Amino acid sequence: MTGAKAFVATSMISLTMLLGCASVHPDGPRSELGELIEERAGASDMISEREDEESLERVRERVDGLIAEPLTVERAIQVGLLNNRGYLATIEGLGVAQADLVQAGLLENPVLAGDLVISTKGNGLGGGLSLTTSLLSVFLIPAKRRLAKSQLAHAVVSAGQASLVLVRDVQRAYAGAQAAAALLDLQREQTQAAEVAAEFATLQFEAGNVSDLDVQLFAADLDGAKVALADAQTKARVSREELGHLLGLWGARASWTLAPRVVKLPPPPNLDELEQRGIRERLDLSAERAVVESIKYALQLRRRGLVPMVEVGGEARNEVGDDAGHEWVIGPSLSVELPIFDPGHADFARLRAQLRQAQHNLQGAAVEARSEIRIHKERFIAAQEKVGFYRKTILPRAAKIAVQTMQRYNAMLVGTYQVLEARAHQVESEREFVEALRDYWVARSDLELALGGRLKGTSKGAEEQ
Repeated sequence: MTGAKAFVATSMISLTMLLGCASVHPDGPRSELGELIEERAGASDMISEREDEESLERVRERVDGLIAEPLTVERAIQVGLLNNRGYLATIEGLGVAQADLVQAGLLENPVLAGDLVISTKGNGLGGGLSLTTSLLSVFLIPAKRRLAKSQLAHAVVSAGQASLVLVRDVQRAYAGAQAAAALLDLQREQTQAAEVAAEFATLQFEAGNVSDLDVQLFAADLDGAKVALADAQTKARVSREELGHLLGLWGARASWTLAPRVVKLPPPPNLDELEQRGIRERLDLSAERAVVESIKYALQLRRRGLVPMVEVGGEARNEVGDDAGHEWVIGPSLSVELPIFDPGHADFARLRAQLRQAQHNLQGAAVEARSEIRIHKERFIAAQEKVGFYRKTILPRAAKIAVQTMQRYNAMLVGTYQVLEARAHQVESEREFVEALRDYWVARSDLELALGGRLKGTSKGAEEQ
């Protein structure tokens, strides 16, 4: 009767655990990841709670709708989060971690074993049946679930960090593609100006006003402009392809277009206490903290499992023969692994070393994070000031030179070459401004990744760029 009660109790515990465990579908973790992305990157409804065909079809329709119009950087980020296959493969790790959590809450399956023997003297059949299950697994379930929950938290923040890395990469590629397109337009203008100068020099040579050397010099300038135009065309195509790759677009979807370039910058953000914020909010540091916690839980689990294996069950057996003493017998069974040859010292030493390793990794990552924030902050400030200097000083001065040169040309005080030279100087200033603007957005995206989220607030007394 005692064995039957134990069997019933074990069955009830197993049923309770089975009914109380979480679903194998990672709806909760995926929802948590979606909230992280909305908070840190400003992109909402990026993660479907389910990966069924209906959800996938909605994602496809949404991507098609986003690329049907010229892509802004916000639209590009959304497409990347919805459609980048490498990133989508990464977040499937949530399903693995969720399944591990469910597995951690279950009892080990019972083992049914049996044997059948035949008497060599013709006395009939004999044999037995046994049903055993791990008793130790019942007491280890709470610790195993804490460990699995810690690993699931690690999976969520790791996927969140992968999201921010993808956002940063898309922003950088988008800035590069827009800059390459603008530089191509400027190079076309410079090439056209070089063609005009070369043609004008030829006409002047025919009129006897310039030497053949002057003609060859302008022709050489045109040759250089044509080579630069070919390079700019290649750069524009490559930059576009790099962005399309991050967005996961190919085939018919590769006909997307970029939105017009936005020259106006947002107000300068508040750059106070960035290091403190980064240490507090960076998801890669949160992932390192989760690793430390999971190893601590693993140590607790190993201490509880000091005896490697304890199995209990029941056994029914009948020896060969049908006379008295050979009837079926039923009784409980107990199996204990004796930790004589492997007492677990190596496991404890390994886990302790892994814990110290994880703690060193966390501290090193924090030091590296602080350094990254300081470096990217300096680069961002320099890029922001450079854009402002071009906008307030260099571009107005180049435009003023071009206008005054044209006025002097109309007054017949300067020649055509001086007008072309002034315009070439203006175009070169615009080219440098485009590159400075690209560097600004790259520096901003790098700083935001180093912080673990978007730049916030506005600096005191800041003027709009």
